[in-house]
Amino acid sequence: MIEFPGTEQEVRQLERFLSATEALPASPELDDMRARASAHAERLSTAVSIGFAGEFGAGKSSLANMLAGADILPTGPQHLKLPLVIVTYADTPETTVGWWAKEPKTYSGIALEKAAADNPDFISVGLNTPALREISLFDLPGSGALDDSYKQTLDLLKYVDCAIWCTNGTNAWRETERHLWAQVPETLRDNSLLAVTHTDLPPVRDALDRVLARLEKQRPGMFNAIVPIGTPVAVRAMAQEPEPDFALWESCGGQVLAEKVLEIAARRRRSDLEAARKDLTEEFLPLLATLTPDQPDAADDRTVQPSLEAALPPLNNPILEDWLAAIASIYQDLRDSADIDPAAFLESCREIVEDFAERLEDGSEIDPEADWIPAEFEKATDLLLLLQFESGDAPLKDAVNILVQLSDNLAWAGSSVATAPPRTGT
Repeated sequence: MIEFPGTEQEVRQLERFLSATEALPASPELDDMRARASAHAERLSTAVSIGFAGEFGAGKSSLANMLAGADILPTGPQHLKLPLVIVTYADTPETTVGWWAKEPKTYSGIALEKAAADNPDFISVGLNTPALREISLFDLPGSGALDDSYKQTLDLLKYVDCAIWCTNGTNAWRETERHLWAQVPETLRDNSLLAVTHTDLPPVRDALDRVLARLEKQRPGMFNAIVPIGTPVAVRAMAQEPEPDFALWESCGGQVLAEKVLEIAARRRRSDLEAARKDLTEEFLPLLATLTPDQPDAADDRTVQPSLEAALPPLNNPILEDWLAAIASIYQDLRDSADIDPAAFLESCREIVEDFAERLEDGSEIDPEADWIPAEFEKATDLLLLLQFESGDAPLKDAVNILVQLSDNLAWAGSSVATAPPRTGT
């Protein structure tokens, strides 16, 4: 399984740098550093974009549908003329109509036909598909050899991090395709795949070895890899009931294509992460260190602590103390282990939350006005159980957020002012 590197720590450092330098006097050097930090933070916080391009009839929309896990983009001859369509992650399905020069509008559900009637510059479709947390799919309009549509393809390819150029296996990699692709920047070509489509057709299947050998000679400097794919077969394999036909999915090239797409996307993410780390290490963090005020020494701590204790009333919150002690160990495991088992971590979180949900039932340890909090713990127990069925790092982040929110609830609901000993004297 191809794992995407985590970027949360670097994004936090970049945001801290931007916040700390916001009020500093402007200078060309600082402006350049802030611009780079902002660009790094945006790239690391955004899904890696995969563009699907090719001449008309090459099957690019079918490939995008296959990787999105939903049959949402029209394929084959159709009368619905679509602009650029972007498929991204969303909690609930939605369709956003966008223009370069005015505010977008959103429809609930998948509404491509309604969106196309608005004559937009682009359409964004949100799907609740786990893979789309890491990648977004850009289905570019088809290009033609005898018109200027290839110019639009070149313009739109500027917006993607990686690309898949789809070439029809019945006449693979024509001169018109090669001419267009040669104009794409080398950095994008290096993060792109050549997908040879329609390999399910007998004429293509019978000549495939010869075609691939020819294309492999032309690949260096043009593509990262070449992948043959019988898209209709792949779609049919994944639609089998009660479970997908994995043998068919693998034999038609679906598995290899999916792995290659994730591989080039993860490679691009690592490249972005390395660039951000380089700037952080060499420039941003050293500057940030000069702006951080000196920490008080131990003598100052010894002076401040008693004065705080004298000024503030003592607080009593035993359930919060027990809660923090319970989750401290799993937080430590998450920090210390690079290959923590997500299922084990989520189960540990669920067990702790379930224990405290039972403890909170009688309500004796929390403020009477916080009678809604036990239900929050019960809801969190159910959410943590559901997260165990998801993959990747996202469920771990969601679990940590749940624990933080529950900690905030207990900090408020369980704290009370302890009875202070009476003062004597005058």
